[in-house]
Amino acid sequence: MATSVGAANAIIAKDPKLQIQRFHGLRGYGSIPLNRRVNVLPVSSSSSNSSVVTATATPVKPDVSAEPKRSKVEIFKEHSNFIRYPLNEELVSEAPNINEAATQLIKFHGSYMQTNRDERGTKSYQFMLRTKNPCGKVPNKLYLAMDDLADEFGIGTLRLTTRQTFQLHGVLKKNLKTVMSTIIRNMGSTLGACGDLNRNVLAPAAPFTSKDYLYAQETADNIAALLSPQSGFYYDMWVDGEKFMSAEPPEVVKARNDNTHGTNFPDSPEPIYGTQFLPRKFKVAVTVPGDNSVDILTNDIGVVVVSDAHGEPQGFNLYVGGGMGRTHRIENTFPRLGEPLGYVPKEDILYAVKAIVVTQRENGRRDERRYSRMKYLISEWGIEKFRNVVEQYYGKKFEPFRELPEWEFKSYLGWHEQGDGELFCGLHVDNGRIGGKMKSTLREIISKYNLSVRLTPNQNIILCDIRRAWRRPITTALAQAGLLLPRYVDPLNVTAMACPALPLCPLAITEAERGIPDLLKRVRDVFDKVGLKYSESVVIRVTGCPNGCARPYMAELGLVGDGPNSYQIWLGGTPGQTVLARPFMNKVKIQELEKVFEPLFYTWKHKRQAKESFGDFTNRMGFEKLQEIVDKWEGPAEAPARFNLRLFADKKTFEAMDELGKLQNKNAHQLAMEVVRNYVASQQNGKAE
Repeated sequence: MATSVGAANAIIAKDPKLQIQRFHGLRGYGSIPLNRRVNVLPVSSSSSNSSVVTATATPVKPDVSAEPKRSKVEIFKEHSNFIRYPLNEELVSEAPNINEAATQLIKFHGSYMQTNRDERGTKSYQFMLRTKNPCGKVPNKLYLAMDDLADEFGIGTLRLTTRQTFQLHGVLKKNLKTVMSTIIRNMGSTLGACGDLNRNVLAPAAPFTSKDYLYAQETADNIAALLSPQSGFYYDMWVDGEKFMSAEPPEVVKARNDNTHGTNFPDSPEPIYGTQFLPRKFKVAVTVPGDNSVDILTNDIGVVVVSDAHGEPQGFNLYVGGGMGRTHRIENTFPRLGEPLGYVPKEDILYAVKAIVVTQRENGRRDERRYSRMKYLISEWGIEKFRNVVEQYYGKKFEPFRELPEWEFKSYLGWHEQGDGELFCGLHVDNGRIGGKMKSTLREIISKYNLSVRLTPNQNIILCDIRRAWRRPITTALAQAGLLLPRYVDPLNVTAMACPALPLCPLAITEAERGIPDLLKRVRDVFDKVGLKYSESVVIRVTGCPNGCARPYMAELGLVGDGPNSYQIWLGGTPGQTVLARPFMNKVKIQELEKVFEPLFYTWKHKRQAKESFGDFTNRMGFEKLQEIVDKWEGPAEAPARFNLRLFADKKTFEAMDELGKLQNKNAHQLAMEVVRNYVASQQNGKAE
């Protein structure tokens, strides 16, 4: 690969002021972009004998010490013939696994190699596939195909992700081509769902027909198309070169091919990405003012539709530099919120996004992958320098950021008007895992009524385009499958999220998805114990490692795995997802969590201000004071019972319930109330419309 660093090595600099800059991205700071012609200019000097730096006629031996350090993955990409080799050879070998280089390359195709870590002895290799669904849109045909594939080639479940996609676990290597080609032939794709390129583009999943929501979804689709790989490696690998692509909007093709400001690799199969693609993953979200269902500030680029007083979209505000991943005990890795970059007219949005991507492509670090996300580039440069460089590729100055209303998390659960006479129904799915009776019922409904669906960034699913006459039978069927209407779902569960973690994720340190159901019940028990109402809630997110896939650093209470059966506790996020949480305690064993939760929630109940959320409360109190409260906690003061309800008619029933409660770390009263709540919910939900 010819880069500007390589060009610089062909220049002899006799003036000590000319130095090869330290390497960060495809080029060092201050060097010439790799896609532009190298023009050697005079170097100014106070000396009367200043000379012009010229290229010599005879090449000199390169200074090895000046060669930029690159990560192993960068070398894999360079030698891969645009993400083909050696994956193409590894896929047809008899081994159940693939080698290291192929393991990195298959991510670009939307797959990770995994093993079941619950099993001991010989490793059982399998693959996870992740789809790419801009805006979370899933056509009817694709949903039914994914449902079939989960049963035939997966582990019998579908997993909804925090980026509005499906994950299919348990696919064997010998079945990869069958599964991939089936997804492609059923209006789906996994291209770019993983790897060092733009990932799935988020947008509000609600199928509203208002101008702003439609424009946000259209923009998300266009950005996804703009930043999709062009060299054909995906279709070569899985459908023997046959392409299944719909016609792109002309404005997307025009923006991709435009090289007015030196953004492209001329004559390359990948005009934006080149051979090296991006330094790391890249995430984009699009939304409308006030709707933070997409966690807008956690993305590399956050795009916000700005409309006039008549609701007509005029342009976009842009945030840059968000990202969640970090590494334990390495303080210069950190989660970060996006910050305002500026405003662009609506006709310029694709050019502005492309300019941001190219700035990261050229300058993001490629030597150490833990520092390769764009958030680290912006943190090092500062927003002003970053804006100036982006403007060179954009060809214009950004306009001032437009004023926005406060952000609010929207779940879109329950029944809603779409705006076109039809309805949509948002369904809560605990941790995004669809299986069992829920899975079969959803398939039956989606198939019978020919529904399309949308996946949400909170791991839930929306059934779209429902006629009014279908509402009652659909509600009844959903209730029978345990898909409750939101008023019958525990408020703690509504906003909770967890990553898959063990047993399949190779990065997991401890449990997340498998552990959060019991964790939420324990939090509810603490709420009951300290006197918090059932309707009250906090945003709880759990991950098995610090990479932050479930965005725990935005939670009011985040649990991040930091050891076997151990969590780092983060506090201070807010319900609107606009404040970054901070680490509060390390190495809290799972069996000791109540010793932290109880004093925190008790103090919140008794010392909060009017309508003060738990996250705002922890920030106002300060972590030092909260730590003191936890350390000195001896239990809540005994309070008289709020209700004098006689739940047990006889001693025998009480004793039986008490024994059952002990198995779940509950007393008889708590267990009885849980049973009553669940029974009432199941009865009423079936009657609801």
